[in-house]
Amino acid sequence: MTNDDEYLNILTYGKPQGTIELKPYPNEILDVDPRIVAEMKAKLRGESSTNIYDVTDRVIDELSLAREKRKLLKVFGSNSEISEAFSSVKSIGLIQEEMKFEEVDKELLSDYSFVQSREENVDEVDFLMHFIFGERLITKNERTQNNNIFQSVFADYKTRHFDILKITKEVIEMNTTLADLFRSRKLLGLFDELLFEFYGNVR
Repeated sequence: MTNDDEYLNILTYGKPQGTIELKPYPNEILDVDPRIVAEMKAKLRGESSTNIYDVTDRVIDELSLAREKRKLLKVFGSNSEISEAFSSVKSIGLIQEEMKFEEVDKELLSDYSFVQSREENVDEVDFLMHFIFGERLITKNERTQNNNIFQSVFADYKTRHFDILKITKEVIEMNTTLADLFRSRKLLGLFDELLFEFYGNVR
């Protein structure tokens, strides 16, 4: 049987959670809502943060976006391929590696999706369907389901722009049901079922 760290690593798509690592620069800042980053920068400059993150002020390089779309078309040939790629923990780990190999600029896509959604949090999967294949871009609030077991996972999910549905160590620790399922090694199977239901059906 896998130990807790190995099991958590599988659940979080191959990325260890809850560990301390010293780095020369703060990579984790990329997970912060762009609006919060903009407001913090304004405060450091002694400026008012009112309307500091106005969508109309954002300029995205069209050539860069076209380049990212070409990369993504090497990875995904249809909406169904996107749905399939995100419908299980194992497939998500594989598709993340493939996108990394193609050097997809997720930071640029995250920024652009925030503009496209008028500053509403959206799921990476829904943005990919919109950006590559022209589907209507829906927000996380529109997508979120009612699920008693994973309610805390969905609550955390809605607060994170461009993140896919995922379980973090912190959410597990704060939810006794999820913690029990984690200890009994039943959480992965149930989460896979949720991912298939959540992403597996093509819009």
